[in-house]
Amino acid sequence: MDVTPIPGAALGAVVHGARVTGAMDETQVEEIWAALDAHLVLVFRGHESPSYEEFLAFGRRFGYIPKTGLTSGAHPDHNEILIVSNLVEDGRKIGVGDAEWMGWHTDYSFRPRVSQVGFLEAVEVPSSGGGETLFTDMYALYESLPPEERRRLHSYRVRHALRTGYEETIEEELQGEVSLGESTAHIQPEDGTSTIHPLIARNPRTGRRSVYISTLNTRRIVDLAPDDSRKLLDELLLHAGRPQYTYAHAWQPGDLVMWDQLGTVHAKRAFDPAERRVMRQVVSIFDDPADPWRAEAAA
Repeated sequence: MDVTPIPGAALGAVVHGARVTGAMDETQVEEIWAALDAHLVLVFRGHESPSYEEFLAFGRRFGYIPKTGLTSGAHPDHNEILIVSNLVEDGRKIGVGDAEWMGWHTDYSFRPRVSQVGFLEAVEVPSSGGGETLFTDMYALYESLPPEERRRLHSYRVRHALRTGYEETIEEELQGEVSLGESTAHIQPEDGTSTIHPLIARNPRTGRRSVYISTLNTRRIVDLAPDDSRKLLDELLLHAGRPQYTYAHAWQPGDLVMWDQLGTVHAKRAFDPAERRVMRQVVSIFDDPADPWRAEAAA
């Protein structure tokens, strides 16, 4: 397996020679983890396209893959796989998504068991370009802040919620706010469409800390007045998309991109709605919902 940093990019590497299947050996799994921790975004190319079952099995080597909970938009036989497309066939929407800009987010931040790794594969991409996925390094944001600002941010908690327009597509029994520490009941993988997390997350493998917020799903800092919350979130989110912290991935058919969900946010550029863009996605989540929040003393 060959891992090559993307020339001139703030983050990201291209991986050739990997087996994109659950049958890969433990050595390759550890090599991929190490590459992900070093580069945050991995672009797998030159591999044989996995079946739906192989795609799921590959993702499961890097954590638990929950069901999406969607009543429409997921694969009919594998609810864990989200179909992302702009297609409408016979008056029926295929998957979820459209050709418009999609703002900065990290998947499942609105659940108590947040995502640790994302996997997105290109089935069809616009031939004239567009539809790129952007990734911004949120570890770099934390590390750029002065120590006193870091300490202040460690004291804040943030409410994350599923963005407006998706509520009606989530199974009703999965809706509602679920937060850590409020109950002794076991938190299920698909629980909740709203939750409260600390503003600062910590990668349990590397110890790196990130500013865990996004434009799509972060509602407010619950420890601040609404106006103060909005001002601070807007200031921090100015980081997203800055070239020195961002990689724009131009998709090729067959690309499978894997990324660190705790330390990055991602967005999608708009493209010509007359063209086709079809992707399939899964995410892995942390086994223990408290794992990303077991921070050492604030630096």
